[in-house]
Order: sequence, then structure tokens, then C-alpha cells
Amino acid sequence: MRPLLDRVTNGRFYCSPTLLHEILRDHVEPAEGMPRPPSGGMSAGKNTYTYDAHTYHTKVPPQGIAELLKHYLPSGGLVLDIFAGSGMTGVAAISNGYDCILNELSPSACFIASRFVAKIDPLRFEAAVERILEENSSLRSILYTTKCRECGRDSEILYTVWSYKVLCSHCNHEFLLWDVCRQYGSTVREHKILTEVDCPNCATKLNKSLLKRTICVPVLVGYKCCGTAQREAPPSIDDLERVLSLEVAVPVAPGFVPNTELPDGVNLRQPAKHGLDRVDRFYTPRNLAAMSHLWKTIHRIEDDEIAAQLGFAFTSLYQRVTRMSEFRFWGGSGNTARFNVPYISNEANVFVTFERKARSIQDHLETTATHFDAKCAAVQNSATYLDYLADNSVDMIFTDPPFGSYINYSEMNILWEAWLGRFTDKREEAIINRVQGKGTGEYSALLSKSLCEAYRVLRPGRWMLLVFMNNSSEVWRALNKAIVDAGFRIVKADIFDKNHGTFKQFVSENTPGCDLVLHCLKPDADETGEEVSRRMKLSLAEFLREFGSERPKIEYLHVNRKSEVDIRRLYSEWVGRCVTARQPIMDFTEFKRALELWAAN
Repeated sequence: MRPLLDRVTNGRFYCSPTLLHEILRDHVEPAEGMPRPPSGGMSAGKNTYTYDAHTYHTKVPPQGIAELLKHYLPSGGLVLDIFAGSGMTGVAAISNGYDCILNELSPSACFIASRFVAKIDPLRFEAAVERILEENSSLRSILYTTKCRECGRDSEILYTVWSYKVLCSHCNHEFLLWDVCRQYGSTVREHKILTEVDCPNCATKLNKSLLKRTICVPVLVGYKCCGTAQREAPPSIDDLERVLSLEVAVPVAPGFVPNTELPDGVNLRQPAKHGLDRVDRFYTPRNLAAMSHLWKTIHRIEDDEIAAQLGFAFTSLYQRVTRMSEFRFWGGSGNTARFNVPYISNEANVFVTFERKARSIQDHLETTATHFDAKCAAVQNSATYLDYLADNSVDMIFTDPPFGSYINYSEMNILWEAWLGRFTDKREEAIINRVQGKGTGEYSALLSKSLCEAYRVLRPGRWMLLVFMNNSSEVWRALNKAIVDAGFRIVKADIFDKNHGTFKQFVSENTPGCDLVLHCLKPDADETGEEVSRRMKLSLAEFLREFGSERPKIEYLHVNRKSEVDIRRLYSEWVGRCVTARQPIMDFTEFKRALELWAAN
């Protein structure tokens, strides 16, 4: 069977061979543009059918992008995203009548983006999902069956919790971490896995993260049978025998198992340290078998577009069905942009998870995708060389470049790319990554080349909207230099409020909050070099006095903390002022110290 990507791509183009030509032909003449930025910041929530349809590391909510498109291009036009990621710019564009080109270096991200902007009949997709599940129903029963502890009938396993055994660093006693690391509150949200535990042998208090691991064993099975409530129980003898038999002889689909070895990487060292040095070892034997047969069945679908959309659902499983899925008492699984092998993991039923994610994608097809009435082409290509685009050929650029070292995309995409069979060319990846030998200088150089290309293809007098945030003044200087050296003028910086932060922003004190939208103008050829925007020579003390007692507060909806001054948002506001005024930017940690000193006085 032909690999899925070979069926839906034409070289570097994840679209029909003629689509890009048609788009460019339709936009030979410039569209009507707006000469000034909008007033006020951008705001858009994350919880929509489209935003939730796929698990990608970071996405800009398309509703917020749409606001900017409508302002700058009131009568339509051609939009380009040079760092397209999962394709949210494309979703925003074609939902509102704008043609769009998505340029993305990663083959997996390009595939995901191309699927987000595909207009597929929801009923055909639903029928294909049902067919896939039906063809795997026997295997599903073999892999995920347990006996109900009450009625004795066969029930489907929804998840299995696994725990490492560990060695006490004081007395070397081996014990099962699950037995000593749980603390129960009055509600499920208050249950927690402790970070410190007492050795059951010598009573020494131990830091969980420093304990040496030995083997990982199943400790809890979740299923649903009698009544509507989900039930949990320790694994039975039959459950343990099933796990053991699968480890001895894994019933995988030959030819549909990725055995890609992990290269050295910032985010790849931790799983390799615990024996997960190949992609197939990221999965339990049971889940690897389920994934391989699911992948094989998807490849047997004759319709290329439907097969690709099923592949879209398959890739949306991501870390949820791997050994990196950390157990949470309240269910679900986080998909953080790092690979971490937890001490207590959650082995989700692959078929149940696939059904749920396919339903989310169908919701997207039934809602957002029905409004797609423009054309979008996805191109796997480096932003440093947009050779398929002529000078002065696009009406607007909206892009969300890598935030320095925040996410190591090529490393985090290896899980998808191993299944898809194509990998990112890291040489052109604009990132700060010590394993790749890329510091701020290399990152700045790659950004500069990319933004010079953006400047070349953008029409004069038009706008590039760039979303960015970082806690390092050095990274901000690199970005600012790349923008200015390319020829753009930073006219304005707005807060892009996504309505609620990430989990990392809630728990990490050094993570800045709101992203900024930089409004960057490509001047007309006959403009003078005068400043487009007023310089804001503003000290930090003056800046804080502007807010007075009305400084923004942060409310912790899912974390047990009182509301407090939103330092992260203040920092975003401060950076925005500095960027447009071309003033020096301090690091986030420096900003916090300065704020504390100012408050003390």
C-alpha cells in the first residue's frame, strides 16, 4: 500500500498541482488595504470545535486572526502564513472568504494544516470512522476486555493506570510508588499525586522526582458496565495474564509499526533515559498493536481525501495513547510540548480515544468547515526561501514564528513524522536548541532570512502581523533586529488575549502570559524614513502608575490559588510599549524584581 502522504501530496505541495497557480492567478491585482492598525487588542477563546479538533503544540485561535484579516483587508485578498504550524491562519482566512497560502517546514504540521482546511462531507467521514472501527472490533475485544467485578460480564477497558516501582535512596528498599504517593481530597479535583513520599521501609521522606525507577506495572483498571458510572478496580489475574501475553508476542500489523530511533535532542533525552529510545517503545505492547492495525486499516481506505482525514484523526491521538500520558484523577490527559515519562501513567484505550477525537473532527467539519468558501494551499517549505512566490504578490501576512527555545518542534513532531514517514529538515528550523548547535545568533539569522523573504513577497504599503512572546530580552532583541533589518516598521503592539492561559502559565513562575501581536508595515516606496508611530519613552514607574489600582488580575479557575496581580500580562503590555518605541527590553525575571522594588517603595 502507498504511504498516506504519497497519496495526498505533489512534491512539497499538500494540495492539487493546479491550486497554487489558481490562487496566484486570481490575485494579480492588489486587494483593497487599510493604512492604519485597529484600535484595541485582540481577544479570542480556545474552546471551539475547530481549536479542539486536533492536538497541536500551540495554536492561535482563528477567531482572533479573523478580526485582523477583516480590518486590514475589508474586501478580501491573499493571505500568507510563513510559519503556518497547524494552519489556523488558513482556517480563519477561508472561513471569511480570503484565499490563503500556508508555508510550513515540518511535514507533519503541513499535513495537519492541510487537513484543518479541507472541506469533507461529515457523513462520509462518519461512515469511514465506523468502518475503521468495525474492521478492528475483534482486535479491540482481544486487547481491551476485562470482567466486571459486580456482574462478571465482559466489559471494555477504558484505561489502565501504570506505576513504576522505585528504590529508596536511603535504604535501597524497592516499593511500588502507587501504594504511597496518593492523597485523596473531598472532591476528585483535590486528589493528587504527591511530590514527596515516605519510604515504607525506613520512613525517610523522599523526593519523588529523584527516585530511581525499576519496572512499571499495571495497578488500576477503569471500565464501565453495571449502570452509568465508570468503575475502577485493581487488575485481576486475567488482566495481568493478558498484559504478560501481549508483552511476549505483540500482535502488531507488519509494516505499519514505526521503529524510528530517537536522535539526540533537548526533549528526547528524558524518554531515552528510561528505555524509550525508539518511537515504537513510546507505546505499551497493547497500544502499539492497536495503533498499527488502526493505521493499516486507514491505509486501506480507497478514497485519498477520506483516508487523509482519518489520518488527521489518527495523528490527533498524539501523546494521549503513549507512555508519556500522565495519570490524572479527574481523567483526560495533558499534551504538553515536551516528552516526559511520568512515574504514574495512563494507558488509554486507543479505539475509545480515536472515536472521541474523530467526533471532535466531525464537529469541526459540521460547523467551521461548512463555511469554507475560499481556496487554501499548504506548502512544505522553509520560510527562508519562498521561491514559489513572486515579489510583491501577497496582500497580508499573518504568522506565529517559533518563540526561541519554548518548543522544539522537530523533536516534538517526531512522533507524528515517524508514522507519516517524513521528517523535518532541521537545518532551516528557526529555533534556539543547544543540541542543534543553535543559539540566539543562529536563531536571529534564520529569522532574518525568513522575514526578508516575507518583506519581498508582501506588497508595498501592506501589513505583516506577527504573534510573539518570550521572557528573554536577548530573544526580543533578535526578533526586533530581524524585523527592522528586513525593512518593516513596527507600528503597534497589541495584547492577544486567548481568554485563559496554558497549564504551564499557571504553574511556572517564569512563564510570561499573553502573546503580543506586532503590527509591521512594509512602507510604500515613496515614503520617507520618518517614524510611523509615536515613540513612547516611558519609564517602568510611569508605566505602572498608568494602571494605578486597576492593574489586571488573574483568576485561577483550575488551580487552588487566590487571585493576584497578573504580572505576566503586565509584562506583555510593557514589552509591547518597548517594541514600538524601540526601547531596551528587560527579561521577565528582571521585570518581576523591578516590580517588587517599585511596590516596596
